[in-house]
Amino acid sequence: MQLAWMTDIHLNFLEPLGRRRFLESARDQADAFVISGDIAESPSITGILTEMADVWQKPIHLVLGNHDFYRGSIGKTRVEGA
Repeated sequence: MQLAWMTDIHLNFLEPLGRRRFLESARDQADAFVISGDIAESPSITGILTEMADVWQKPIHLVLGNHDFYRGSIGKTRVEGA
């Protein structure tokens, strides 16, 4: 099994088309993805995780980083990102 490990990808700074291109470019590089934090900021985390799941259609294992809670609460972000 090939894993792709990503960290500090801050996808909230990309426009939707750029984010989609990034996700598509990574899709065939691994059988599963491990993301170790700082995916986006709290208001956009759920949408971006949904985009990842839709594009990759592969297992995604993640932990939230400190930036993933910015502009939100820890409790709400954990519930929505689960």
